[in-house]
Amino acid sequence: MATLPQLQSYLGRLAATLWNFGADFPVPTLDSYDAGEVGFSFAAHMPGSDAPKPTIIKIEEIWAPVAGEFERVEYEYDFVEGPLNRRRAFHRHHVDVFMRMFGVAVHEHCEERLKEPTCDHYYGFPTDAVEAIRHFTVQWGQPGPLGCDRLRCIG
Repeated sequence: MATLPQLQSYLGRLAATLWNFGADFPVPTLDSYDAGEVGFSFAAHMPGSDAPKPTIIKIEEIWAPVAGEFERVEYEYDFVEGPLNRRRAFHRHHVDVFMRMFGVAVHEHCEERLKEPTCDHYYGFPTDAVEAIRHFTVQWGQPGPLGCDRLRCIG
């Protein structure tokens, strides 16, 4: 749970963390939505080679109002490393669908080769953007596999 000022501070810390790694992106904003929710979405272009494509870290969250504060209800944290042709992601979205079909609210994506997943969705644990950024920046630029074979496939 968080207040609007806490969410604005949180968003600022996320942006500062990525800027400290040399990422390039416009200043992200906390946006209001019709149903009273707030959220943000931004994609950080990481420094380094852009061949064949750049490395991007995308951070997206939706927070719903609950008793005068806000609770995170959806997130998508994606790491697409173009130079090494791979992807890692942590997601919580379409919760009703995932709960009905798989009995889980969160899932992960892992592609040792972009657009060639051995599994569409993997079981995951709830996470937040701070932990996702930490995970992505540790893997960023490191040779070798992401470890998709250690994850458990859903379905």
